[in-house]
Amino acid sequence: MSRQGRERASGGAPQRIAVGYVVRAKGVKGEVKVEPLTHSPERFDELTEVVLERPGDPERVLRIEGWRPDMPGLLVKFAGVDSPEAARQELVEGYLMVPLEEVADLPSDDTFYVFDLVGCRVEDEAGEVLGEVVDVLEMPSTDVFVIRGGGRHGGREIMVPAVADFIVELSIDEQRLVVRGVEELIQ
Repeated sequence: MSRQGRERASGGAPQRIAVGYVVRAKGVKGEVKVEPLTHSPERFDELTEVVLERPGDPERVLRIEGWRPDMPGLLVKFAGVDSPEAARQELVEGYLMVPLEEVADLPSDDTFYVFDLVGCRVEDEAGEVLGEVVDVLEMPSTDVFVIRGGGRHGGREIMVPAVADFIVELSIDEQRLVVRGVEELIQ
């Protein structure tokens, strides 16, 4: 579940998944620097269109003319956006979204999308509900589950590293995460 493996879902039950975030305009032809939000940037080879979601703007369908790596990230050119000014005004700070059914396959069985984890009920080994997963943070050494609400910690947030020492069981189908050894994290 690295950041590269995090495709961002739009609010609520996801209908679309973000595969990139437009950081800034670059160059004179209307290209934009995109931070990939997918574990496989090559998936842009398969995309012809994306939906741009930007706060305060109506959704907009964009046709991809081309893309190329520009580490760290990508340069993407969209049809009809032919100047850095247009790119800045129309695209920057927007998410590039694809329909949920076009989500990329995960690289392995032990990786998950954040949108699959958010909302999972969290219990200890005795079955006591500790709350639910509200976010997953990428940290340098491992991802961390942010858990909020319910149980003996009275609604405070607790952070549980996504490592075998703490995670007993994770079932996406049951929307359930069982943890152990988190007592000192709750204090």
